[in-house]
Amino acid sequence: MTTYDDTEANGMNERGALLDFPGADELAAAGHVEPLSERALARVLAEVEAAVATEGATVTGTRADVTTKAAPGVVVAMPERRLLGRQFGRRRVLIGLLTTAAVATGVVTYANNGTTSAGTGTGTHSEARANTATVFLDDISTVAASQSVSSGKYWKTRTTVGTTYISQSMDYYVINGGKAYRKGLRPDWQVGPKDLDWKGLEQLTTDSGKLLGLLQSPPRPKSISPFDQAVTLLTDSPASPKLRAGVFKAMGGLKGVKLLGQVKDSTGRGGTEVEFAEAKSLGQVIVDPKTSAILEYTFTWTAGPSKGKVTHQTFLSTGFSDKIG
Repeated sequence: MTTYDDTEANGMNERGALLDFPGADELAAAGHVEPLSERALARVLAEVEAAVATEGATVTGTRADVTTKAAPGVVVAMPERRLLGRQFGRRRVLIGLLTTAAVATGVVTYANNGTTSAGTGTGTHSEARANTATVFLDDISTVAASQSVSSGKYWKTRTTVGTTYISQSMDYYVINGGKAYRKGLRPDWQVGPKDLDWKGLEQLTTDSGKLLGLLQSPPRPKSISPFDQAVTLLTDSPASPKLRAGVFKAMGGLKGVKLLGQVKDSTGRGGTEVEFAEAKSLGQVIVDPKTSAILEYTFTWTAGPSKGKVTHQTFLSTGFSDKIG
């Protein structure tokens, strides 16, 4: 018997045995597993430990490591081959439980292959993707809340097409040829039924549930989509870390939000992409999971008189400034 010929008495080789557990097909179809936040990792391990205690399963002389230090993904060192055979039944149960826990905490990144095959009992892949987006945005809200609080006279936005400034009095400036040009007043930020200037934004609730309620308010004439409203707050406004955290979490509650997975923006920076589909539009945003910064936003009209029109922004940096230029 060679290293690659380890077929068991039941005709199943080691690789087949390793993949013979509940949820294997779904996990294989899902793709790789995103790096876990400490909170998500704790949730997975708690589920597995509870399941182990319930099953009474014991694993001795083995070692399992979970790490996110290498390439994106979770590395699980599986028990040694001696568990195959008499103890394989228990290990099969544990692997299945680990898979279930991972999916339950929303850490699986589903491949963006354009298909949504129907599942059995628990829902469709599309629903699983939506749940994953909710968990991802919830984790990003924690990252956003941990950022340092800062302030300044202007809000500066630097994109691949230029740099703009907004003053506390809502004066709007554009830098062209190294010179600043005032372009009048910037329109107020739209949040559901509210139109807020700089001062009004400071008084806006940071509660994610209330923010979600505002975003889901019936649309007004010329109102932009709730996803567009949220992204605008996260990029083009002096929103505090606490407000940004609330907005991210509220975005996860929008119907139609999906996690597309790891991508690169037009400048080559890596991030995680989330999309939001409505009847007439599609919004796609790339987020840096380490900092919660918005790297890129693409808005496409999919129906109506503006069908096919695309607005694309790549954000190089956003933040406060005490002077223009």
